[in-house]
Amino acid sequence: MKSYGFKLTNVKVCGVCLLLSILSACGSSSSDDEDENGFIKLYNASPNSPDIFLTLDEDLDQDPDDEIEQTYSGVGYGEASRDVEVPTQNYFIELAYQDEESTLRSDLEIIYEGSFSLPSQTILMHVLTDSFPNPTITEFAIPVIDDDDDTDNDLFNLRFLNLHPDYQNIDVYMSKSDETINEAILMGTQSYLGLSDNNKLEEDQYIFYITEAGSTELLFTSVEVSYPFSNQNIIAIRPNFGADTTPFVIDNITNTSNVEYQASNAQSEFRLYNGIQLNELIPSYTGLLEVSSSMPLFVEESFQILTNSLSVGEFTDYFVVENGDYTFDIKSAGTDNFLLQNQLISLSANAQRTLFYHISEFPVDDDGDGNIDENGDGIIDETEAVIQTLVVDNSNRIRIYEHEIEVINLVDDDDFTKVSFSFVKNDENIETAENSRDVGFITPQSFVLRNNTYEVYAVGEIDGRDIILGSQILTLTEESGEQFLIFETDVSSATGYSMRFIDQIP
Repeated sequence: MKSYGFKLTNVKVCGVCLLLSILSACGSSSSDDEDENGFIKLYNASPNSPDIFLTLDEDLDQDPDDEIEQTYSGVGYGEASRDVEVPTQNYFIELAYQDEESTLRSDLEIIYEGSFSLPSQTILMHVLTDSFPNPTITEFAIPVIDDDDDTDNDLFNLRFLNLHPDYQNIDVYMSKSDETINEAILMGTQSYLGLSDNNKLEEDQYIFYITEAGSTELLFTSVEVSYPFSNQNIIAIRPNFGADTTPFVIDNITNTSNVEYQASNAQSEFRLYNGIQLNELIPSYTGLLEVSSSMPLFVEESFQILTNSLSVGEFTDYFVVENGDYTFDIKSAGTDNFLLQNQLISLSANAQRTLFYHISEFPVDDDGDGNIDENGDGIIDETEAVIQTLVVDNSNRIRIYEHEIEVINLVDDDDFTKVSFSFVKNDENIETAENSRDVGFITPQSFVLRNNTYEVYAVGEIDGRDIILGSQILTLTEESGEQFLIFETDVSSATGYSMRFIDQIP
């Protein structure tokens, strides 16, 4: 038998490798081709990692005659790849990330190289944990369960995987969704990087509960998780980086999907941004907003002022509230004139959101006939200003090699309907920039940029000509956070517009 070695590059490899015994039926001398196949899977639980690319190869010489030599799509944090079915044999594996423009295997930055022998009817799952640049890679061998009795008896299969480094041992409980913690069953104690044995359970809706091992203090209660199919599932328990103080979120991983579930009572965070410029159509507005909310946002009071002097171009601090549906009222500060009243805002569990207030101008059609130019002079007879809210989910990622820039275009201008934003590297110009996209009014666009220095341009087309409306220098490093690029009207600017960068999570 040919022997294989492996090389490690700036990575820790966990010595815990759970090679679970294959069902005896799978060990029989079946002539079925399926019995000679196994599966490869990647799950990324390294919180500051870039997307990770898995390459599977019969040898490291990149021989074009190899039957198996494939680099699969990148897997981001909290994501799992689909199970990839391949023949049972010896393989080399590479895990890498994109460091340059290309995603070709030869251009990727390798963090791990290894070799293994893939058993038949086994899912070999590689899991990334800990932080870059030194993640830990753990390999789990999981038998494929193909039991006709599961379908006949409406059963599904479930394992648990503890990936929270601060909780070396946890107890996991389950109850059906119409029950409480009092009826919950202890499924077992999970050590860090420990994968449980398989559990066969009735197809139904369930609630998961987590405590420290041996403790009765409840640390996590999940929302309802539904299991309608007779498939294999893993509940991966990992750290929570969202708005809520609960230490956990859970992922339900199957052979084809991965769904994240929050704590049922997880709180939300939001902040407000005043992007309402002075407008002659709103004479009472002087550039300051008073924003208030009615119940159930504040349980002890039926009415609460969030801010009474939010200036144009300013953010409030974050408000921490229970998740749910709320109403907001907006006034011109110091007046009784409502700019917006009884607005519904939904705040989902564990979310961090920014509410951008802005003005939109609409033509007035008083008689409702659809004609906004009654005298036919080619000019809209009348316009009105309407206050609206753009609700954006903030990114709480803590990536070190790349960062999200969410472009928020708050300019409603008749001269152009969209603005092109270009992030230009040193060897590019606006025309050749790889990261360039049109961003319409209040239609955010997300760019994920690798660390570099960029010249950033906002270009509008006016009367058939491209006009630079704003520009900035942006330098992204390992210390940079996820950011908003806010583009808005600015009477003090030479072009009448400006752009600025603001951290999504201060």
